[in-house]
Order: sequence, then C-alpha cells, then structure tokens
Amino acid sequence: MKTCYIIAGGEFDGFFDKVNEEDMVIAADKGHIYAKESGITPTMIIGDFDSSNQPDGEMVIKLNPIKDYTDTKAALMIAEDWGYDNIIIYGALGGRDSHTFANVQSALEFKKKNINVVLKSKNKRFYIVNNQLDYKFTEDNDFYVSIFAISDLVRGLDIKGLYYELNNFDLANDNALGVSNETIGRDFKISVESGYILVIFEDKSI
Repeated sequence: MKTCYIIAGGEFDGFFDKVNEEDMVIAADKGHIYAKESGITPTMIIGDFDSSNQPDGEMVIKLNPIKDYTDTKAALMIAEDWGYDNIIIYGALGGRDSHTFANVQSALEFKKKNINVVLKSKNKRFYIVNNQLDYKFTEDNDFYVSIFAISDLVRGLDIKGLYYELNNFDLANDNALGVSNETIGRDFKISVESGYILVIFEDKSI
C-alpha cells in the first residue's frame, strides 16, 4: 500500500518506516530540518516557515502565515490531492498541546473522507477507528492501549484480546472508561458498530 509520510514540526524522536518508491514524503515547516537530520529527502516542503528558515528548492511551497489551517493540515490536503489515502505523520505529537489536539481533529476530518491518518512517534501511535482495528502482536514488550469516543456516542464497542475486554458497549465521549487498557502479549481486536474512536498506543516506559 502506497503511503504518504508527513514530517511535521512538533516533537520529533526519529523516523521508523521505510520509504518506498511509490511513497511520498511531505515536510511541514520545521519538519524539513527533521527530514534532513534523518537522511530523508522530502518530495515536497510546505509551510509558513515561522519556526524555521525557508529552504531553497523547486518543490517548496510558501504559505501565508495568516491562514485558516495548520501547516500539517496543508500537507494533508496535498496528500489527498495526490491520491494518498494512507498517511503517517511524524512530529505531530508533543510540543504544543494545541497542535497535538489539532492534529487529532484533522485525522478525524480526513478519516470521515475514508483517508486513514496515523500519528506516530517512537513511543506512541494515535489511530482513528470507525470500524475495526486488528493488531498482530509482534512487540517484545506489552504496551498501554487507551480508547476514547470522539463521536458523541460510539455504539457497539467490542474489545477482544486486551487485559480488559468489552462486548457491545456504548461509549459516550464524556466517559473515560477506555483509558489505560493493556496488551497481554497476544493479538487483539477493537471494533465499533457506529461512531469514531481515538485509539492510543503508549509504551510503558513513558
């Protein structure tokens, strides 16, 4: 599956995927510095460059700093225009909490258009799920899995293969029941009948 990788300007602790020929890499603002540090040549660089100097190059897009969306969302819009429906964002977590929250909202917005967006760092992954998430357990260590409703009400939440399981549970967005579940060294599945959930994987070393 071809993937668009976006390297944003939040906290960055490394790049952990292999970029294939059919993939695209977009650096958003300060993300071009992180890309260079990781030995990655972006397909495109975009931003208002309020947090870094504007680099030279033909595939550099300068945005007006007075705009209605973040540099990261601008990168998502380009990925969509280029036909990518599988997107992984690095540098989208940590740093300013407001930007982390904005990135979650953007991931939800694009999920509603059938574009899958994962926010990823060394010790965390954020997923938006509206049907099913299957995980094949290959990690050496167990990790926390938290599940939050980001629709008013998520119906028919099933959790199988985690320490705490649920069957056909309706989870409201003011209910934190899903925080800090745990893997138990085996495959697991999270599914919903309707609505959207935010699923967060967190390494126990954090």
